Amino acid sequence: MAEISSGNIWIDTFQSLQKIELEEKYGNKWILQFNYNLVDKLTEEEKRKGWKISQTTKFASFNCSNCSHFWNSSRVTLIFHYCLGKSKTGQVFLRPFCQICRQCNSEYFMKPKFKEESVKAALENLILKIRKNCYREKIRNISQDVMYRTIRTKPHESDLCEACMEGICNKERDVF
Repeated sequence: MAEISSGNIWIDTFQSLQKIELEEKYGNKWILQFNYNLVDKLTEEEKRKGWKISQTTKFASFNCSNCSHFWNSSRVTLIFHYCLGKSKTGQVFLRPFCQICRQCNSEYFMKPKFKEESVKAALENLILKIRKNCYREKIRNISQDVMYRTIRTKPHESDLCEACMEGICNKERDVF
């Protein structure tokens, strides 16, 4: 039976990947939800409950809802919190960080739009971390598996980046 689309590329891609990599293999269903209040640290209580964090940077596009200005950024920060609960249902919370439009300097943060290949790469890496940290699979060092290359882009505008404003932007590394 085909899965019903949620209309969200992150949720649909995650459901497809987790079904094969986690649910069929371990018998645990995982669910991804958005939480725009996530931070890059866990409380002691969250750690005791088994929560883990993954942070990455991906390429995305933005479109200002105020002036319709369009721009790309190769440094869009993503934070995931994940945990396999006692009920054996896994939870993932995702926060994609936003940016302010340079054109009109709107007071509102614009949400990023990601291409399918960026979403899939970020989620495949997350699922490897889930397998390693929640199921104790022996997995090679994940960071060694990811090849980084420098991409010539415009300078990162820290004063427009929500992640920079919160002190967690990974601006020293270019990713593809």
